[in-house]
Amino acid sequence: MTDSKLKSEGIGTELTERQRLILAALVDEYVNTTRPIGSKALADRAELNVSSATIRNEMMELDEWGYLQQPHTSAGRVPTQKAYRFYVNNLATSQELTIDKLSWIHSQYRRMEPEPDKILRLSTKLLADIVKHPAVAVEPCPPVPRLTGITVKPVSSHAIRISCTYPDGQQHEFVVHFDKGFSIEQVNRLNNILKEQLDSLVEGRLPVQAATDDDEQVTFQKLLDAVQCQLWASGEARVYVEGMAYILEQPEFQQLSYLQAVIKALGERQMWRQVLAKVDTTQQVAVLIGSEHAVPQLEQCSTVMSQFKGPSNQRGILGVVGPMRMAYSEVISAVDCVAQQIGEVLSSADTCHPQ
Repeated sequence: MTDSKLKSEGIGTELTERQRLILAALVDEYVNTTRPIGSKALADRAELNVSSATIRNEMMELDEWGYLQQPHTSAGRVPTQKAYRFYVNNLATSQELTIDKLSWIHSQYRRMEPEPDKILRLSTKLLADIVKHPAVAVEPCPPVPRLTGITVKPVSSHAIRISCTYPDGQQHEFVVHFDKGFSIEQVNRLNNILKEQLDSLVEGRLPVQAATDDDEQVTFQKLLDAVQCQLWASGEARVYVEGMAYILEQPEFQQLSYLQAVIKALGERQMWRQVLAKVDTTQQVAVLIGSEHAVPQLEQCSTVMSQFKGPSNQRGILGVVGPMRMAYSEVISAVDCVAQQIGEVLSSADTCHPQ
């Protein structure tokens, strides 16, 4: 689950061990209560073994570091996106599902008809009912199409236009924006690398020695992610969404504007192909938090995702979307378990009914 890019940016390295424990306890408490957490509430936790005054001072420092925020002057504090990312990277452990719940899940799959459409539709509903958050899935589809050419040109000092050419001669162009500027020389060098290593690009791997420094590495990785998302989004894979009503139960979405944004996002199938395409294929389960989605409608949300294999080893994606205040350990376990079940059932169906 580790997000190497965020780790390299130093999230959490400035914290002491005691601050780490306090932050973990505060996130746990906030997830359970949905109320701002004060120092007295944390002082009662035996594992911290520190006074309320000490916790208050540490919380003030965590606030200064950007891990906590105070909704009101007299209120306690709540975690920020940075706190949740640190929690997922370093503190959240996978919480095993109970034997009863596992047995129930297995029994549901024994009753499913071996048809991919029904399996995915019922699986997303099953997952949504387990975690009480909306669930989404993208059906397994053929590998992303190969490219016969790619061209990168600067639009400005902070934007690059990418033109992809497909085997049938069709071209697709899109623009990627960057926070940091870059030189014409950098763009030309990256353009040459992309042309020379198209296979690595489409497969989602960084070409060997693609970048000379950290800034150029970030630029190249963003280009790679953008091309990957465009290739996946251009596919025709069906997207399944179940459990949308659960979003109404979350206090974070009682504000009408947030609720409308999330409901709208849940209905945008192509957007979900782009979001779920960001699953890191080297990880068993991946987590996107807040602005990491790069989708404005999901800036108040987190998405927990896992991939599964369909017929002929084609990749499908399963995910859960909810507020950033999410029981990550439980959700991660549930997504992982259901994704494995989908893969096993689809593989079995493919074996029984070969193409």
